[in-house]
Amino acid sequence: MRRSRMIVLLAALCTVLAGLTPAQAARTPSKPTANTPYLGWSSWSLQSTKYPGVNTQGDYSWLTEQHVLEQAQVMSSKLRSHGYQYVNIDAGWWRKWDWTPEYDQNARPLTDAARFPSGMADTVRKIHNMGLKVGTYMPVGMEKEAYNGGNSPIAGAPGCFTRDVVYPDLRTTNGWDSSYKLNFDNPCAGKWIDSIAQMFAKWGIDFLKLDGVGPGSDKTGPNYDNTADVAAWSKSLVRTGRNIQFLVSWSLNHDNIDTWQRYTNGWRIDTDVECYCDTLVTWQNSLVRRFDDVVQWIPDAGRGGWNNLDSLDVGSGQMDGLSNDERQLYMTLWAIEAAPLYTGDDLTKLDSYGLSLLTNDEVIAIDQAGRPAKPVVAHTPQQTWWVRNADGSYTVALFNLDTKAATVTANWSDFGFHGKASVRDVWSHQQIGRYTNSFSADLAPHSAKLLKVWR
Repeated sequence: MRRSRMIVLLAALCTVLAGLTPAQAARTPSKPTANTPYLGWSSWSLQSTKYPGVNTQGDYSWLTEQHVLEQAQVMSSKLRSHGYQYVNIDAGWWRKWDWTPEYDQNARPLTDAARFPSGMADTVRKIHNMGLKVGTYMPVGMEKEAYNGGNSPIAGAPGCFTRDVVYPDLRTTNGWDSSYKLNFDNPCAGKWIDSIAQMFAKWGIDFLKLDGVGPGSDKTGPNYDNTADVAAWSKSLVRTGRNIQFLVSWSLNHDNIDTWQRYTNGWRIDTDVECYCDTLVTWQNSLVRRFDDVVQWIPDAGRGGWNNLDSLDVGSGQMDGLSNDERQLYMTLWAIEAAPLYTGDDLTKLDSYGLSLLTNDEVIAIDQAGRPAKPVVAHTPQQTWWVRNADGSYTVALFNLDTKAATVTANWSDFGFHGKASVRDVWSHQQIGRYTNSFSADLAPHSAKLLKVWR
């Protein structure tokens, strides 16, 4: 009896030392590790923009092997030393220029030969040789065009056909209703997912984004409940034997956080950051709503799974569509929330200011510490966010979301102490001085201060 109790206590101690509460450990099965938020780049911001000269062959046409390898080369030379690893190839790699999807004889997405003439496995190999990792993308459910009248056999699953994978009434699912809902009462559904996961593993894929997932993705009702899909994908990825990180998207329902935490390494809490306009993002679309929307999710992030705020497009002022103050504020929020830092910029066109933002190692360290900050008071034009760090110091961010200049104050009493404290400006790497009971800053519109405070 005593020995059993000792084992339980030791197990609990190990989970605490690993950064997990016993409750988190109990609901976390074997899944890819994500000890820190990942850093990298994603293709969708460039695919979706109407910025002149980007998508020259029509909507979403930017995605090509050549462009992806160019981005990977820049990441390897300029960003890898700061922790950036993942080159994520988003939607469209299996689609022709007119967006017609392509599938193999077993209903698996087929890499488009015009976009990726060397094939996906060879593209992945080239990126791996740069010291980087590679991500890919799938929509949830079986895309309608993959169904093929129900007659396509499932690879590695004798007797299973596409008609066995989905419901007989061909009910639709996902955020665009572009797929048939999988019927997990039939084991063929899981075997189809297995076949794709094994294909990704054979290519050397290190990351999967499953998109259009519900509850969420602007859909409600039983047809859009994809929690079974998420569980199946998670288990299939684990069975490949590769450490494939797993993200679900978009605007996930917070009521299902236990599922997202149990089976995935991250969950998109909002819609796309991109504006689908003549820049990559805008102030109104990209930033403001996330200050409100992330609040309920703050307690849910931690080692193993992270609140995903979407792409961090701060690297090229001309293309981003933001002021320098807005770009810095943008990355400040992502960093203090321990969100994955993956830029969607054209890395071949980084300006010096954008590069300085993306490579500020003090800011990156705040993100990688994995301690999401919380607002003293939310939903106001001026906000103070804070979190206590493992070493007893505090990370503090001051935000002015207003259209006019304002003074924003951090009161030590809101953090649980009084008296004098030292303050460091993290962005400028400067010690500011010691302040009694509070610190105030005059902030321009749409700007932020990022501080380290210690007693």
